[in-house]
Amino acid sequence: HSETSVSLADVEALAKHSILLNVTLPQANDYDYSSKEKEPSQSKPVYKVVGWELNARQKPGPRSVNLRPLLDQNHLAIQAADLNLKLMKWRMIPSLDVDMLQSTKVLLLGAGTLGCSVARTLLGWGVRNFKFVDYGTVSYSNPVRQNLFSLEDCHFNHGQGRPKAQAAADALKTIAADVTSDGVFLSIPMPCHAAETVTKEGDGPSPLEKTVTQLDELVQEADVVFLLTDTRES
Repeated sequence: HSETSVSLADVEALAKHSILLNVTLPQANDYDYSSKEKEPSQSKPVYKVVGWELNARQKPGPRSVNLRPLLDQNHLAIQAADLNLKLMKWRMIPSLDVDMLQSTKVLLLGAGTLGCSVARTLLGWGVRNFKFVDYGTVSYSNPVRQNLFSLEDCHFNHGQGRPKAQAAADALKTIAADVTSDGVFLSIPMPCHAAETVTKEGDGPSPLEKTVTQLDELVQEADVVFLLTDTRES
C-alpha cells in the first residue's frame, strides 16, 4: 500500500462541492421532559422528548409502565372482588368498613351445611381470614348439601373422605385468590356426654382438658366466632 497525501488545495476543492453542516450537540438541561406545553424561549431552543423522562438519578430514560398486575389472573380476580365490595358500599351501605372485614379473623365451629353456607356468605362480604374446626370427614351425601365439598373429597383415602375442616379451608382458596384459611381436626366437647378425663399414664392433662385448652386458644385468636355445629347438645 502506498501512502496518499492530501494537500490543503485538495481539501478546499472538495469543500466547494460538499455541504458542510455546523452541528451543536444539546446539553442535558436543553431538554424538556415535562408533558406540559411551555412558551418557546428566545434565548435557546428547547428540545421536546417523547417517551422519555428523568429518573430518580435525574438521568433521561425511557418511560415504562408495569403491566404485570393487569396480566396476573390472581390480581384480576382480587380486583374484581374488591370492585363488588366498593359497589355495595357506594350504592347500598355507605358505612360498610371494607378494610375491617378483610382483616377480621373468623372462627367457624363446624364445617357442615351451616359452616359451608356461612363461609361462602362471609366471603362475598369481603372476609378473607377463616379457620374451620370440625371432627368429621366428607361423606357421599355431603356435596349436594354442603357447597364447599366435591366428590373428590369423598373419594379421599379409599372412600373414607377428607377431613371436613381442611377440605372447606382448601375450597375457599380456589374461590378467592387472597383468602387465608386453615382447618383444625378437633372434636368439640358436648355437655352431658361422656368424655375421657383420665390419661393412660395417669399424669398430665386429660384428652378433654387438651381439647378444651386448644379450643380456648382458637377462640382467643379469633375476632368473631360462629357456632355452626349441627347437634343440639353442642
